[in-house]
This record gives sequence, structure tokens and C-alpha cells, in this order.
Amino acid sequence: MTLKGENHLHKEEELPSATADDAEKFDFGAKVRPLVGWQLALVIALGVLYSAFHLAVLNILPMDEWVFRAIHVNMAAVIAFTVYSTFGRSERSSAPWWDLMLGALAIACTAYIWWQLDGLIVRTGVLMTTWDVIIATAGIFIVIEFARRSAGLALPILALVFLFYGVVGPWLPGVLYHRGYGFGEFTTFVYSMEGVFGITTAAAAQYIVLFVTFAAFLQVSKVGDLFMNLAFAAMGRSRGGPAKASVVGSIFFGMISGSGVANVVASGTFTIPVMRRVGYPRSSAGAIEAAASTGGQLAPPIMGAGAFIMAEVTGIPYTQIALAALLPCILYYLAVYVHVDLEAIKNNIHGLPRSELPAFRPMMRQIFLLLPLATLLAFLIAGYSVIAAGSWGIATAVLVLARNRLELDSQWLAIPLGILILALVFLPGLPANTYGLITMGAGVIALLVALIYEKKSISFPSVFNGLSRDILQALEQASRQSLQLAAVCACAGIIVGVIGLTGLGGRFSALLLGAAGQSELFALICAMLVALILGMGMPTTAAYAIAASVVAPSLQRMGIEPLSAHFFVFYYAVISTITPPIALSGFAGAALAGANPWKTSFKSVRYGIAAFIVPFLFIYHDEILMQGEWYSILHVAVTAAVGVWMIGIASEGWFKGPLNPFMRVLFAIAAICLFAGGAYTDLIGLALGAVLFAFRYFPAKHVTQ
Repeated sequence: MTLKGENHLHKEEELPSATADDAEKFDFGAKVRPLVGWQLALVIALGVLYSAFHLAVLNILPMDEWVFRAIHVNMAAVIAFTVYSTFGRSERSSAPWWDLMLGALAIACTAYIWWQLDGLIVRTGVLMTTWDVIIATAGIFIVIEFARRSAGLALPILALVFLFYGVVGPWLPGVLYHRGYGFGEFTTFVYSMEGVFGITTAAAAQYIVLFVTFAAFLQVSKVGDLFMNLAFAAMGRSRGGPAKASVVGSIFFGMISGSGVANVVASGTFTIPVMRRVGYPRSSAGAIEAAASTGGQLAPPIMGAGAFIMAEVTGIPYTQIALAALLPCILYYLAVYVHVDLEAIKNNIHGLPRSELPAFRPMMRQIFLLLPLATLLAFLIAGYSVIAAGSWGIATAVLVLARNRLELDSQWLAIPLGILILALVFLPGLPANTYGLITMGAGVIALLVALIYEKKSISFPSVFNGLSRDILQALEQASRQSLQLAAVCACAGIIVGVIGLTGLGGRFSALLLGAAGQSELFALICAMLVALILGMGMPTTAAYAIAASVVAPSLQRMGIEPLSAHFFVFYYAVISTITPPIALSGFAGAALAGANPWKTSFKSVRYGIAAFIVPFLFIYHDEILMQGEWYSILHVAVTAAVGVWMIGIASEGWFKGPLNPFMRVLFAIAAICLFAGGAYTDLIGLALGAVLFAFRYFPAKHVTQ
């Protein structure tokens, strides 16, 4: 998406280092080979097959879970060993022999599991054979190398530390001690349904690839451009307009990816230069994009794949998790918005002229391009499975692709959406596939009627070929975007397996319970720090998966509800990507803006400050997670929102003019009182806020008069 007037960017406002290459050095999968020839064709074919395989198994060709997950991990590894270079960036146009051998080894591991499935179910970790141990050892090596290439060093190093711990545990003191395990017992347990192919890989294979494919279809159909255009049309003219548009538009980009860095690069290459153009300092522009893109992983319904792992680990229905995420997400983006607005006021930053912005009203005519997202939500709200919702969302995305190729008015897509809603309301209880077929049938008929009504002259072979290319592109793109998620979930499974085998999680829980005996708040702060540290330098999905195995059970043993405990660690796993000293999203934003990375990272923390405070509300006031009566939920939501506004004022040091340090402290105290959520603390916070508001507002008004 480009603005009408973007070509008027002044020379002195261009960003000397604002290139995607600069930012991608902070990403985890930036070491891509420039493949050509038969290897490129093979990777494309495998990519299409990978995504299509998942759709087929999830919908029409069920297979054994262990075999399915093994194919999911090792087929992705084959693609990754061909696509990603061994070390650093590669100028080679083909994969070397050793990477082809690694791919062959991954295939051999899968074939062995499939061939020996019945025996492995009985003997894994107990009566293993020599070949069981050899395959398990090779498989673990494949997973670690796969993760290293696609997700950087942090997660593989952590996995190796846990593997080493599994070996040396009998000689360690205190809480780290365990009885010890034989090499075969240990490796086959880790490379089983209890480790590599456990709950993290289950979530990736069953849900994450499905929704990454859904997102790829949205990207190919240009729905993402519509979101960003709508954001700029709605916000672009207001003060600090490009920054506010970035905040709104990044919600969509962020929710469909498990990597905050990838989100920053995807949208920041456009939004950061426009923010710079209207007057935001370099560090502010980079920090706003980093905070906004990171927050997208907190946005329902997709939540950067975290919701699916949470549902798999806790057994809580996905729809309940997505609903619970709504208010915390709003509070996070409210905090970013308040900071953006106050900075615009402080620096007298205006919006863009109307002539350079897309027109809002004509774009609203294209709102029905959101048919796939509406279909997804309709199925989820109606209570159907996540797999059914995602699959029929992808199917209706094909209707959008067909409409694009036929160049028809997008309002014709209102017909299948309306038919779906009517069917769900007036014909309840039918199988999901029945509703899906009704919707697709209505869509096809609507497009055919549109062709006749609009008197389009088209070449059906050309349209069919173009649509086929779009579908294949989306499938191949989805597989590329799934590689990192498959790798990190499998590698996180190693850590989860070691924790389960050695009992480390239980001993950590006892340690945290001991701290909670002195102070529950102190125990929560310790849990927060552990979740933040685990998340530094690795993708959010892996960070949450590990924290969910170590920290969340400890919180639950303190008497905290599972939903609250898991949301607590999930939020800190997400915002670890903007938290120094390893704030990868902040560093990527700084690279795009040509700014100081440390200054940018600390600013991104300030903009996302609500995410550091709101998780404590999950523990003490779970109404923020939509738990409880509506009036209690409303009360906590309103007071928390006012608290977020006041903490933004304290952070920016501006309200009707600059604030001195004493006034900033008073605003912060008022905010903390409102976050506390009790009747008396709310009254204190509101009263103090009212006094501060009157003190700042009325004298300014009097002077103006």
C-alpha cells in the first residue's frame, strides 16, 4: 500500500538506513539462499504440498497423530535445509550436499516412525532397540539444527542446556537434582509424543499451520492492504495521524504471525518513513512500530498462534481464550495510542493532507473483501471447531481471489456472507460442512450473476490460470511462513519433554510456592522475570510454550486459575520482544528508522507499558479476562482504561503542557490506585485524578480566556 503523496517525501527526511535488509538481520530466518533451477522448483512444490497436506489431513484424510506430527516437523525441516543457508547469508544458488543429506535424514526419521509405529508406542522410553535410539538421536539433532537455522541460536542453546541437564542431573545439588536416565531411555522419551511431538507440535500441526495458511490467503487476496488503507483513511488526517494509523493497522499484521520482528519488517518499511515525514523523531517512529506490531500477537482471534498452544495446554476452549484476550488487547493498544497522541501534542505533529490519503467512503464499499475473516468469526461464534472455522475461512478466501481475478464489484461478496449468517440463525444445528457448502455455493452463484449483470467480457482460461497461480502462491507462502513456527514448537518440545521427565517443573513450583509464602506479589514478580528472560531472543510461540511448562503450573499451585496463570506468562513472553537488553523487535524498528537501538527499545517499552501492568490484573481481577458478572467486568475495564490513560500521561510528562516530576508521580499514583481495582483505591485514584485534571485544565482555560 502506498499513499498518494508518498513520492513527495523530502530528501532530508529519507531514512539512510531504513531498508528491510537492515531490519531483517534481527529476524530469525533472514539467511535465505537465492535458489534457482530444480531446487527452487522442488522447494515450491514441497511448499504447496506441505500446506495442502495439512488441510487434507485436518479435513478429509485423518492419520495417526504421531505420524502426522512427524511429517509436519520433518517435511518442514527438509524445506528449511534447502532454503536456509548453513551459516550466515549465502550467495549459493543451490543447497550443498550436506544439507541434502540432512533432508534425507529427516525423511528417514519420518519413515522409521511410520514403519515402526505399533512397536514404538509400546517400547519408547522403556524397551527401546538400538535403531530406536539411533533414530531418536538423529531426530533430536535434526530438530535443533532446524531451529537454529530458522529461529536463531537462543532456543537451540536453551534446548542443549536442558539436554545436558538431563545427563548431569544426578550430580547437581538441591532443586536441580534428578535420579538420572540411560541414554536410550532419555533420547527416545524426548523424541516421542512426550517431547518433540508433544503438545507444542500438536498445536502447530493442527492449528498454527491452518491459520498461517488462512493468513497467506488473506495476504495474496490483498485484504491486508485494505486494513492499512482503512487505518490511514480513518486516522491519517488527525494529529500524529500516520503513527495512529500504524497502531490500528498493525493489529491485523501482528495477529497473524508468531514473530514480532517479522511484523515490524512487514509493516514498518512503509509506516516508519511516513511517521518520520510528519515529524516523529527516528527513535519514536521505530518504537511506535515495534510496540504496535508486537501488540498484534495479543489481538484475538489469532493472537500470533499463542491462543492455540494455550488451548492445547490448558484444555480451555479456544473461543473462551480468544474472548478473554479482548479487553487486555484493547488496554494495550489504548496505552500505545495515548503515548502517540501525547507525543504528537508535545511536538506539534500534524496529520497528512487529505489529498495524500485514500478516500474512506469508497473503501467502505470494499469492506466485503473481509468475507474470509467474517466467515471465520461466524463459525467460531456459532460454536464450531477451530479447524472448521479456519478451513472454511480459507475456502471463502478463494471466492475473494476469484472476485479479484474477475474484477467484479466487491459488494457481491455480501451475498455469501448474508446467506451464511441467515443459515446459522434460522437453520441451527447443521454440520459445519453444510454451512460451508451453502456459503460457497451462494458465493459462486453470486459471482456468476455479477458477471452477467456487469456484462464483463472475460477469458475463462486466463481467469482460471490466474486463480490457480494465486492459490498455489498462497499455499507455498504459507509453508514458508510455517517453517519457523514448526521449528520452534518442535524444539520447545525438547525442553518440555526434559522438564516432564526430570520433574524440574514440580521443583520450580515448590520454589515459587516458598516465595509466595513470604509474599504473593514477590512470587508474581519472580514469575514475570522468568517469563521475560525465557522470551528474550526467541519467537513468542516458543517463549510461551516453555514458560507454560515451567511458570504457569507454579502459579496454578499458588491457587491461581489456569486461564489467568497462562495469560500472565503469555503476555510477558510476548512483550519480551520489546524488552531490553535483547529487544529484537525494538532493534528491528530502530534499524528501519535509522535510530539508536537502545533509545528505540526503551521507548517501545514505554509505549507498551500497559502490557507490564495489566497481567497483574489477570491475577487479582480476572474480570479483565471476561470472567464474572457484566457489571464487574465493566467496572474493572473502565477503571483500568482510565489508569492506562493516566500512566501514559505520567510516562510522557505532558498534560495541558509539560509536567514537573512531582506531578508525574501523582499521576502514576492515581493510575496505580485505579489498577488496584478495590472500591477505596478506585475512589482515591479517581479523586486524585480529578484534582490533577482540575489543576491542569482550568488554569489553562482561564489563561486562554
